[in-house]
Amino acid sequence: MMGQPNQLEPKLFYHGVSLERRMPNDDPLRKIKQFVDFDFIRSQVADSYGTNGNQSVDPAVILKLMFLLFYENVKSERALMRKLPLRMDWLWFCDYDLDEDTPDHSVLSKARRRWGTEVFESFFMNILEQCINAGLVDGETIYIDSSTIDANADIDKVRPQLRKVSEELIDKLEEFIEPQHSKPCEDNVEQEKLEKRVNPVDPDARIGRKYGKSTLGYKDHRVVDDKHGVITSTITTPANTRDDKVLKQAVRTHQARTATKTRTVTADKIYGTIENYKFLHNKGSRACISHQRYGSKQIGKFSHDMFKYDKRDDCFICPAGQKLLRYDHKKPTDSHWRYRAERKVCEQCKFFSQCVTSKTWGRQVVRNVDVEYIEWADSCLQRFERKRLMARRKYKAEGSFADAANNYGFKRARWRGLDKMQMQNLMIAAIQNMGKLLRYSGLDNRLTAIATSIKAFFKRIGRVLRRLFSIHAGYERILSYQRAKPAYSG
Repeated sequence: MMGQPNQLEPKLFYHGVSLERRMPNDDPLRKIKQFVDFDFIRSQVADSYGTNGNQSVDPAVILKLMFLLFYENVKSERALMRKLPLRMDWLWFCDYDLDEDTPDHSVLSKARRRWGTEVFESFFMNILEQCINAGLVDGETIYIDSSTIDANADIDKVRPQLRKVSEELIDKLEEFIEPQHSKPCEDNVEQEKLEKRVNPVDPDARIGRKYGKSTLGYKDHRVVDDKHGVITSTITTPANTRDDKVLKQAVRTHQARTATKTRTVTADKIYGTIENYKFLHNKGSRACISHQRYGSKQIGKFSHDMFKYDKRDDCFICPAGQKLLRYDHKKPTDSHWRYRAERKVCEQCKFFSQCVTSKTWGRQVVRNVDVEYIEWADSCLQRFERKRLMARRKYKAEGSFADAANNYGFKRARWRGLDKMQMQNLMIAAIQNMGKLLRYSGLDNRLTAIATSIKAFFKRIGRVLRRLFSIHAGYERILSYQRAKPAYSG
């Protein structure tokens, strides 16, 4: 028989309603509340509040709300506070009751401005220290990578920054009075133009390249540990920051936080500069980083790799067997030696049209002054080990960014400004590390217990087999005795 329509009649009083009993034991928020200490923030931000005036919302509750903003991937703080009274698990997590008033969304923005990035840095470090104490961080092999984040601003509304333009005009006027001998490098002219173009809504965001297109935003540079993929460092920069300029800071931060010496640093080709090789060589670390190849890669052209360097005579040998001697007119600021062949020698070669592109000189090849560091980086690891580490980097470092983008809204900026973007990246990285902590916590102890039980099982099997072998040997001795005994003849 079909039941009657359910008509809800609100009650004046509800007896025996408990959020604690309604929360499942296996709910993730219950585990997070058990493992993570949010109360540390009270002592850290105590100096940010006065002694008079209205009483503020508990800082631990504000931190929990900011945590839920990223953990549940809510689009904005307004949407979070609208959903808060409707979610009993959120109310229980933030220590609110069903009939208790929830704060306004402006409380979160005011707290962010008052606290600064140090609070979020401390929250990230608390989670990281728990991961280190749980044995989830090895620290010796790390992966470094970056990802671009779209700013909460329109790239079409970027305009020149008037303050920098005025400073440039003043500098030009001073040049007429006191002529300057040094001029800016031509390679940096375009970069300086981009530096002067900003969006008035988000002045800290810069224009960078992403997937072959220009984008206005920021970059998050991460250091990911090899053992379980724990993020040990996150550095936020404008989108026009070159990745190779952040490697030194990333390695130093990782070593300071984990108190370990990094043995192997793995990154893609964009980090393969001589400055980074020098840094890793002096640190005693191995570099699993490819470097840029010189020379043309077009079909029909002889690339730089086809010219063999002769260390004894300090020259290059071309594919036709001719020597390219060093051209001594080198400026003190140059970082390369130039090796050239005479024009008349190259004109007599049958590969002249395929090799020489200059109209005045013969073939020229450059060699870096610090090329020994490149050779050192190439010889740090065997080829199969390089392939293994680069394959692990794909799902350790790049997988970390993919998880952040798919589950925690990493690819879009919720707030504006470099400091606030650093807060966002720290919160997302801390949440990802928290997931590793809840998943792998106590894994080593469980594996040790399993290994001990397997060892005891095989030990018992060994005792049984030895007993069977001894019984079999005794049976064989009896049979051999029976065969050797002479037959009785009546």
